Amino acid sequence: MNKGNALPVFARGFGRVRLALQTSLSASANVDGALDASTEPMHWTSACLRDGYEVRYRRHLDDLGYRDVPMRGTRSDALNAVCHLRGLFTDDAVAALREIGRALERSASSSNWIISKRVRAVTNRSRFIDDMMHDRAFLLRVSRLAGVPLIPYPMANARSQFNYYYPTNQRDGKEQLGMWHTDGTSFVLNIVLSDRTEYAGGNFLFYESTAETFDRHDRERRHVKTADLDHAGDALLIYGSKLFHGVEPVDAGRRMSLVLSFHCPTTREDDNGFWHLASDDGIARTVVNWLALRRALRDDAELQYRRLGLEPIRREDLADPRVLPATS
Repeated sequence: MNKGNALPVFARGFGRVRLALQTSLSASANVDGALDASTEPMHWTSACLRDGYEVRYRRHLDDLGYRDVPMRGTRSDALNAVCHLRGLFTDDAVAALREIGRALERSASSSNWIISKRVRAVTNRSRFIDDMMHDRAFLLRVSRLAGVPLIPYPMANARSQFNYYYPTNQRDGKEQLGMWHTDGTSFVLNIVLSDRTEYAGGNFLFYESTAETFDRHDRERRHVKTADLDHAGDALLIYGSKLFHGVEPVDAGRRMSLVLSFHCPTTREDDNGFWHLASDDGIARTVVNWLALRRALRDDAELQYRRLGLEPIRREDLADPRVLPATS
């Protein structure tokens, strides 16, 4: 990062409304196109999850200074703000995700912020990833890491996204737009699908304090941390609606990641906002999806799990004796 300048922050307030209007008039809201399931590299099963995965770094919301409970029935010292994982998937599953990402890149749309290209609504395009997000074993693992029961985020467009980062020739600072931001969804799993040898730059940074104390003019970069995501398959689970985070520009090569979002069905609270979603998908598409999302959030947890065809995940299911402790 350029230490002489303020930290670049994604559009907020009226700037996000303006971005939503621009998106509505562009092709960037396109979410069409799907892979032929018969051509995908393998079928998802629970065996794609590796036992004994390692939690390399973990901080709860309480550690970051959050004392107020963000959701009724939870504790800030039980909800993870950031959780760095290694060995979440088997090598074959990581290879399959990389191949799916490469195949979908052909239909990726350009982005007007730091992500060079992206593909939205990945669960509508890939049977492997859709089955993964609807696998109770996978949801249980992510729930245990988050600290609350989870389901796939109810809105498909905001549920899953492939991001592709390339170097840019811009020198006017615009390549930094979107560097620092919070997400609309609260429980977000970022899976890096490129090895560090495949790109330079592109560090995943996060601000390890409360969103209210984030100061983009702080030249000392206090509380700014770099996630150690050096191997394809490394993942970072974050409380995305509270934790400021971003990816630095890629200087060489190509960086690919898969971002998955989840919702806690035991609460009707949701941090996503209409204009946040509209800046991604345009206003017209968001109106329909927004109404469906609000209806889905009114249902109780048992009904939401039953609609997914899954046995509910309850709080007593969250203890996980197989996870290795954090190393730092």
